[in-house]
Amino acid sequence: MEKRRKPNQLLARTARELDLPADLVAGLPKVELVGNHELRMSNHRGILSYGSEEIHISAGGFLLRVRGEGLELRAMTVGDLLITGVIRGVDVD
Repeated sequence: MEKRRKPNQLLARTARELDLPADLVAGLPKVELVGNHELRMSNHRGILSYGSEEIHISAGGFLLRVRGEGLELRAMTVGDLLITGVIRGVDVD
Protein backbone atom coordinates (compact mmCIF):
# COMPACT_ATOMS: atom_id res chain seq x y z
CA MET A 1 0.00 0.00 0.00
CA GLU A 2 1.36 3.42 -0.99
CA LYS A 3 1.82 6.04 1.72
CA ARG A 4 -0.30 9.17 1.34
CA ARG A 5 1.61 12.43 1.56
CA LYS A 6 0.51 15.13 3.90
CA PRO A 7 -0.77 18.30 2.16
CA ASN A 8 2.13 20.40 3.52
CA GLN A 9 4.70 17.94 2.14
CA LEU A 10 3.00 17.99 -1.25
CA LEU A 11 2.94 21.80 -1.31
CA ALA A 12 6.61 21.99 -0.29
CA ARG A 13 7.58 19.53 -3.03
CA THR A 14 5.50 21.39 -5.62
CA ALA A 15 7.17 24.68 -4.63
CA ARG A 16 10.62 23.08 -4.98
CA GLU A 17 9.82 21.53 -8.37
CA LEU A 18 8.39 24.79 -9.76
CA ASP A 19 11.12 26.91 -8.12
CA LEU A 20 8.54 28.97 -6.21
CA PRO A 21 8.77 30.34 -2.67
CA ALA A 22 7.29 27.71 -0.33
CA ASP A 23 5.53 30.31 1.83
CA LEU A 24 3.68 31.64 -1.21
CA VAL A 25 2.51 28.22 -2.38
CA ALA A 26 1.53 26.95 1.07
CA GLY A 27 -0.11 30.22 2.12
CA LEU A 28 2.21 30.50 5.11
CA PRO A 29 2.56 33.89 6.78
CA LYS A 30 5.58 35.99 5.92
CA VAL A 31 6.86 38.59 8.41
CA GLU A 32 9.29 41.34 7.48
CA LEU A 33 10.77 43.58 10.16
CA VAL A 34 12.33 46.81 8.92
CA GLY A 35 14.58 48.12 11.67
CA ASN A 36 12.58 48.49 14.86
CA HIS A 37 9.95 50.85 13.43
CA GLU A 38 8.03 48.83 10.85
CA LEU A 39 6.59 45.33 10.60
CA ARG A 40 4.96 43.99 7.44
CA MET A 41 3.06 40.72 7.35
CA SER A 42 1.43 38.86 4.50
CA ASN A 43 -0.99 35.92 4.69
CA HIS A 44 -2.30 36.90 8.14
CA ARG A 45 -5.66 35.63 9.41
CA GLY A 46 -6.73 38.77 11.26
CA ILE A 47 -6.09 40.97 14.29
CA LEU A 48 -7.09 39.35 17.58
CA SER A 49 -6.30 42.27 19.90
CA TYR A 50 -4.99 45.76 19.34
CA GLY A 51 -3.36 48.33 21.60
CA SER A 52 -0.57 50.90 21.47
CA GLU A 53 1.79 48.57 23.37
CA GLU A 54 0.79 45.13 22.04
CA ILE A 55 -0.90 43.73 18.93
CA HIS A 56 -1.91 40.05 18.56
CA ILE A 57 -2.22 38.68 15.03
CA SER A 58 -3.60 35.31 13.97
CA ALA A 59 -1.22 33.56 11.60
CA GLY A 60 -3.20 30.40 10.98
CA GLY A 61 -1.64 27.76 13.19
CA PHE A 62 0.02 30.21 15.56
CA LEU A 63 -0.25 33.62 17.20
CA LEU A 64 2.16 36.48 16.48
CA ARG A 65 2.50 39.01 19.32
CA VAL A 66 4.10 42.38 18.51
CA ARG A 67 5.25 44.38 21.56
CA GLY A 68 6.42 47.97 21.68
CA GLU A 69 5.46 51.61 22.15
CA GLY A 70 3.17 53.77 20.05
CA LEU A 71 2.18 50.83 17.86
CA GLU A 72 -0.25 51.65 15.06
CA LEU A 73 -1.93 49.51 12.45
CA ARG A 74 -1.18 51.75 9.48
CA ALA A 75 -2.60 49.59 6.69
CA MET A 76 -4.50 46.33 6.44
CA THR A 77 -5.94 44.37 3.55
CA VAL A 78 -7.33 40.85 3.39
CA GLY A 79 -3.82 39.39 3.17
CA ASP A 80 -1.34 42.08 4.25
CA LEU A 81 -0.80 44.45 7.14
CA LEU A 82 1.63 47.16 8.21
CA ILE A 83 2.42 48.04 11.82
CA THR A 84 4.54 51.06 12.76
CA GLY A 85 5.89 52.37 16.07
CA VAL A 86 8.82 51.42 18.25
CA ILE A 87 8.89 47.63 18.08
CA ARG A 88 10.54 46.07 21.14
CA GLY A 89 9.81 42.42 20.42
CA VAL A 90 7.97 39.86 18.32
CA ASP A 91 6.88 36.58 19.90
CA VAL A 92 5.31 33.47 18.39
CA ASP A 93 2.92 31.24 20.35
